[in-house]
Amino acid sequence: MAGGTVLWTSDELGSAEHCSLEVGGAGATLAGTTVLPFEGRPAHIRFSVTTDPQWRTRSVDVEIVGHRSIAVVMRVDDGAWSVDGVARPDLAGCLDADLGWTPATNTLPIRRLGLDVGESAELTAAWLRFPDLVVVPSRQRYVREGAHAWRYLSGDHDFALETNAHGLVTRYGDDLWVASATADT
Repeated sequence: MAGGTVLWTSDELGSAEHCSLEVGGAGATLAGTTVLPFEGRPAHIRFSVTTDPQWRTRSVDVEIVGHRSIAVVMRVDDGAWSVDGVARPDLAGCLDADLGWTPATNTLPIRRLGLDVGESAELTAAWLRFPDLVVVPSRQRYVREGAHAWRYLSGDHDFALETNAHGLVTRYGDDLWVASATADT
């Protein structure tokens, strides 16, 4: 399997995160651990997102461990989404999951869309908002501005993204998330 690892920090969230991307014939897996405050107390989040070979999300597993433990499980079967075992028809048409505390999931549409420089695309992602942990549809636009330069737009958000050769974000906005180390695997 080919892929990469990244270590991000976010002063705004008070977080640090280690994430790995593994890409193989059956699809890709993003897996990470984020250390950050949750509900005003120290916590960490472990997450895993798997895709099919076309970079469409198939499963999301999240575990938050702090003063209380919370799990969120998202599954996609033939385009039908479920969250914690409950069918979510409002997420029909979503091909990507977006986890609100990490830039990791921006990799999914960046890789899936395969845009050329100057092209853009709109999509709706299944967004797990943080810190309220509610999953909602989120309209998003990605614009490829350079070989490793992107613009991400959603609602009031408008951020410049820089990526490495694997599509992992190395800078998100001016300093919302910044990679302090990356490596190929």
